[in-house]
Amino acid sequence: MTAFIQNSIGFFIQFFPCALMIFLPFSREDYRFRPVPIFVCLTLASAALSLTLPFLLHNAAGGNTAFVSNIFMFSAILLTLAAYIWLVRESLTKKIMVFIVVVFYAALQYYIVNSVLVFLSGVLHVYSEYAEWSLYSSYGLMLYVLTTAVLLPIMLTFVMRMLREYINKLDTRNMNREFFILALSTAIFFVMIICVDFSYYYFEYKQYLIILTLFLVLLLYQILVYWLIFRESVRIENDNEHRRAMEIKQLQYEKIVGDMESTRRMRHDMRHHYNSLNDMLERGKLDEMKNYLSNLIDTTVKRDSEIYCKNMTVNGILQYYIGLARDEGIKCDVRAKCGELNIEPADLTVLFANSLENAIRACKKCPENRRISIKIGTVQGSLAIEISNSCVGVRLNRRFQNEDGFSPAEAFLSDRANVGHGLKSIAYTAQKYGGSAKFRFNAEKEIFTTRIRININVKI
Repeated sequence: MTAFIQNSIGFFIQFFPCALMIFLPFSREDYRFRPVPIFVCLTLASAALSLTLPFLLHNAAGGNTAFVSNIFMFSAILLTLAAYIWLVRESLTKKIMVFIVVVFYAALQYYIVNSVLVFLSGVLHVYSEYAEWSLYSSYGLMLYVLTTAVLLPIMLTFVMRMLREYINKLDTRNMNREFFILALSTAIFFVMIICVDFSYYYFEYKQYLIILTLFLVLLLYQILVYWLIFRESVRIENDNEHRRAMEIKQLQYEKIVGDMESTRRMRHDMRHHYNSLNDMLERGKLDEMKNYLSNLIDTTVKRDSEIYCKNMTVNGILQYYIGLARDEGIKCDVRAKCGELNIEPADLTVLFANSLENAIRACKKCPENRRISIKIGTVQGSLAIEISNSCVGVRLNRRFQNEDGFSPAEAFLSDRANVGHGLKSIAYTAQKYGGSAKFRFNAEKEIFTTRIRININVKI
């Protein structure tokens, strides 16, 4: 019974924190389901595996319990990895990077425990009395508890703060060289794990410590590789910030040009109105002239004074782009409810101007049924934006996964030379505030949808 309890507790302490940590760097929007049921199922599955292991080891009594335990652990890792890849909706590269970081933690803990056990056995001649088929001795279980108490808080702090931040900033498409170095060093790392594990059974403790030293050196090298990758991700993010600043200036320039064009059209329209009024006056049609003036005033006042929401920046952007859309014969449906937001006006410009500019451009290519639907609201501390527009077709990059119909910005290719960063800028800006941006094209209904979520409580 003692061996049964030791095996169950030892496996759970060794396995469950690792299974939990691979999910933590991702935001709740990246999960396929709500986080609470996922973590409950993960806990129950880990507990079930922990209770299953002692039975397998007991049935292997007199046989090779080490082989059974290794196969069991390897199978549990594969099952967890498969569930993790399916449940988390992020790029595969990012998910593998997080998984490898957690494997480093597990390997470090495993070899710290076994190093101490080898030292106790080889130098102090301390042994533990436990059943022949038990995997975790009383000393080993105590060491796992101690190393978990020391290493786990440090690892959780790293995962929840640093790793989550850098994973969100990471642009996996532009770092092929860095990931090749990571893959190569990881392969060497796992070879070293096998060597250290082999030395545990066949070498003297002094030889074991030499190989363990090499293992720790390689672990430090892995940490250096990750640091270089994260530093590169920060550089890429800074470049993106600079590009977004230039894009804001471009949008402001286009708005000025658009205002000038609107002024020119307004002068042309006013000349037409003056001529019409003068013609009515000369013909003595005063009632017709009054109706014409009344309709003209109502149209002008309605267009210039239309209020969509209480946020001045958002309302101004909506007024401008909806005016452009209506000039092109595009029907607009706007439902906006948002007041003051903890979001920089420049970032709001990137979000709405890019989205609406893309929507107008797509609608202009449609021969009929040109429509734009805009929904803006706040839900549980988040700003939710959904913009749907008519669209006859898009160019897709099939390498990116489609999740519930929505895809990341990288999945859509631009049809304009040297341009096409609009969707990426929207996604980067949303991530800046701890949110996300997803996009979907419905070929059957010919509708393109932009869905943005921003944490309005984030302090930048």
